[in-house]
Amino acid sequence: MSVLDRYLTRNCLLAIATVVTVLAALTLLFALIEELDEENTGYGFVQALEYLLLTMPRRIEELLSYAVFIGLLLALGNLSEGGELTAIRAAGVSPKRLIIGLIPTLATCLLLSFLLSEFLSPFGERIGEQRKRGAMLQLETDRASWQNQDPDMITPSTGVWLRRVVDEGSEYAHIASIDNAGRLRQIYLYEVDDEQRLVTTRQASTGYFDPQLNHWVLERVSSTELLGSSSRSSASDTWIWANPVNPHQIATQAFSDPRKMTMRQIWVYLSRSELHRIASVPFEISFWQKAMAPLTYISMALMALAVVIGPLRHTGIGQRLTMGLFIGLSFKYLQDLFAPMATVFHLPSILAVAIPALIYLAVAQRLIQRNA
Repeated sequence: MSVLDRYLTRNCLLAIATVVTVLAALTLLFALIEELDEENTGYGFVQALEYLLLTMPRRIEELLSYAVFIGLLLALGNLSEGGELTAIRAAGVSPKRLIIGLIPTLATCLLLSFLLSEFLSPFGERIGEQRKRGAMLQLETDRASWQNQDPDMITPSTGVWLRRVVDEGSEYAHIASIDNAGRLRQIYLYEVDDEQRLVTTRQASTGYFDPQLNHWVLERVSSTELLGSSSRSSASDTWIWANPVNPHQIATQAFSDPRKMTMRQIWVYLSRSELHRIASVPFEISFWQKAMAPLTYISMALMALAVVIGPLRHTGIGQRLTMGLFIGLSFKYLQDLFAPMATVFHLPSILAVAIPALIYLAVAQRLIQRNA
């Protein structure tokens, strides 16, 4: 790495770290105000702050691409304002060479984004959601019943819904909770025929997965079978639920916001999307946003360089910051514009993610060529 590369990397990383810190603090403040609106006396300031700190890796991950753009804009703009960028250009350093000098910065940010997305964010989200839900449940139940609950229960507020195709219709399953050992509690099964008429209902208190036989064993099961104008009820200690979905997949479903899932989890989720007839477009969009992060970072870096050596060459930090916020918001609006097209116009999700980055890439390249 040359002296120029080290100098650019040091200045750019310092500027990006400053922008991330400021944006994260603002996000934390607004999110804290929103969390304190929760109508639950057991979920107060301390619990809300703990939840936000645990989920901060995901928030930083979402802010990072914009922070990279604004940070590069400020760092390169400061070099231009001090005459250093002009001296570098006068020494024969081309815009292409400057882009190469930004690679270590982009690689560092991409590595950080990967660590946040695939490791820190999912872990923090899971622990944060468990503790938030636990704080809320503590006031919804009496103290004795709360102490008897498993503190490691994954308890989404609406439970987990699954759907699968059976021989002559469909089966809908609602699971109230699942613990870290993979045991289910309060399982409700509803089987309908091909004309969507209810055929059978079952309720089980608990259930566990048998990995050798690849099915679930439900315990304390009560069943009701609808036979035309009559019905027949029965009860049994155990019942085999022949659903191949495993505990890990159900736990993933419990936190099925694609922003909170790793790429691997989204891929597994999408592989089962047809089985459960779930709208898969948001998950595809999120998957490709994570997979195409390098393209997004490169386009934002090129745009920052193009703006600095072009329209904002002789402007102050205030104008650069204003322009940076405007360009960053414009990129977000483009993303929000093309994402619904994947559903409405059956646009491939990879194109819906790539088009905004490619637009910025083309505009940046044009500006650099004009001012080279």
